[in-house]
Amino acid sequence: MALGEARIAADPDVGKARTRPMGWASKNARMDELRHCRLSVDNGELELAGPPSALRALSQYLRRPAEAWNVAITDGSVSQEVSSGPLLVSLRGATTLHFSGGRQFLDIVWDALDGVAEQAMTADDRSINRHQHEYFPGDEYRSPNSVPLVVVADWPE
Repeated sequence: MALGEARIAADPDVGKARTRPMGWASKNARMDELRHCRLSVDNGELELAGPPSALRALSQYLRRPAEAWNVAITDGSVSQEVSSGPLLVSLRGATTLHFSGGRQFLDIVWDALDGVAEQAMTADDRSINRHQHEYFPGDEYRSPNSVPLVVVADWPE
């Protein structure tokens, strides 16, 4: 599996996507870490996986104030759009994992990324990959049109 470029580009499907030049970094969300996140799609279920540091970097990146974000990851991209309403997780095209909803609902995804990363870093039992399912039908915080998402942390080396 080849690693994708860590690049942010404007996405016409997202609207007002914010762009940053290559090499942009902050202490909380380094672009080179984001390329270690990866997307896979299997039978309608989406999996967002990566090492704990990459999951944390993506969480920090998505928390930054902007109406919309789009970032390349391995095997696809992640886009986010701040709107009203509950969290909607969807697949755009074949390779874009899209999050939309109010910031208080997008926080569900951000916290899942941070939480799974933390579990992987602190767990003693490595017989099970640390993961979290972000799909609960009938939940008022998630749109009924959301598709299942599993966030998975690789074991730190």
